[in-house]
Amino acid sequence: MSWKPECNLYNTTDNSRWDDALFESRHKRILSDEAYQDHIVPTAIKKVRTNVECKLGENGDAVIPEINTTSNNSNTQCNTNIQEEEETENCELYVRTKVPKSTSSSLQLQGLCPVKEYPNGTPEEEELGQDYIIEGSPRDINYNIEQKFLVEMPEDFFKLWKCCRSINKEKPEEALCKAGLTLVGPYDLLNGKLDKLKTSHVSSYVCHWRYYYDPPEFMTVIAGDRNEYHIGYYRDDPFQMPCFVASMSSLEPGIIKPLGENIFAGVCNYLTQQMRENPFKKEPYQRLYNCLEKYAKSLNYSLKTTTPGIKWRNRNIVAKGFHGAGIVAHRYYDDGCIDTPESRENLRKIFQMVVEAKSEDEQNKYFEEVRKLINNVQLSYDDSDYGPGVELGMNMLTYGSEVFHKSIFMLLGVAYDLMGKEPNVDILLAHLKNRRRGSNMSMLELVE
Repeated sequence: MSWKPECNLYNTTDNSRWDDALFESRHKRILSDEAYQDHIVPTAIKKVRTNVECKLGENGDAVIPEINTTSNNSNTQCNTNIQEEEETENCELYVRTKVPKSTSSSLQLQGLCPVKEYPNGTPEEEELGQDYIIEGSPRDINYNIEQKFLVEMPEDFFKLWKCCRSINKEKPEEALCKAGLTLVGPYDLLNGKLDKLKTSHVSSYVCHWRYYYDPPEFMTVIAGDRNEYHIGYYRDDPFQMPCFVASMSSLEPGIIKPLGENIFAGVCNYLTQQMRENPFKKEPYQRLYNCLEKYAKSLNYSLKTTTPGIKWRNRNIVAKGFHGAGIVAHRYYDDGCIDTPESRENLRKIFQMVVEAKSEDEQNKYFEEVRKLINNVQLSYDDSDYGPGVELGMNMLTYGSEVFHKSIFMLLGVAYDLMGKEPNVDILLAHLKNRRRGSNMSMLELVE
């Protein structure tokens, strides 16, 4: 699997390009003959961050500036003096090693790997998607999160933690509990909960608070207390910062609803909706809203649901998809585009017939229509057009039946790999192996 040679990661404060020279080894697999024979592939990631958002103290907790002010309109404390972190040029190197094949479940054992190879001479499916053993944890919390969750967190992620710490210093993750929200996912590295995870496998981290319908592009960071409601970041590219913050819930399974371009906008829009629906609880919701709004304004964060950046993304959507958030897939050539021949309505009917088939023979009969679609969209890979494959695979994932798992990995796995989105391949594989329904998606409840 070829790893992306460059990173399109931008600094969220000044939109400047990261130093490419310092990304020379970023997300490249350093492979020697001896390492290959032992089935161990180190992944070295080395970079310099222009602004360090958060560090770990001696007790393992995040070092966050103390709070000096309080809100005059409520009893809720709120930090309004934002302290800028000092610039640093300290590099860190961390390593992930591939799980030995003798102890890990291969795709063929999991039933996810057909015999044939991918288009364009790429490796067989069993070469796509890996699990890794984490060796040590970087002191820098941002590196620590990226090592375990395979993506880098934006500035507003850490700013919300600081804001919540001003509300509840002992348990910042519970600062929004009066609104039925809890900080989860990578926030559990900040509060130390993931120290109790008795596994060093990346698959356990990327599945931590990953709900049944969450695509690899979506990362949950806030969990609600009912209807499997959760808020998270959505990224079109795992090597870039999130495009927007969105919510999902069991009320509309698989549907992604954008809430804004940062986590403050996401929470504030949620609170606004709750105040309309629950007027008797408006007062505590309003206090939280005022605190978050004041903090966000001090950082010049927009609380609008639609921003110029989101509008720009909407203009580049190549397919709407079942989840409604739209799919942005780069095409390298202007010709050779093959669109999915079926409408979303007809596609749902085909999927429904496959899932509701009363016998294996009947299911195989209906699945022939799906195979035709798969063969059709795979032709587009020859023209470097990955949109149809991503759309069809994502629609299968959003529809939500395990019968499509093989096809989901065959379509999305190869598309992500050809587009240089290898972290998404690893996340997808881990999710398909551990796809669960329910409201408590913490891996701490499962892994011993």
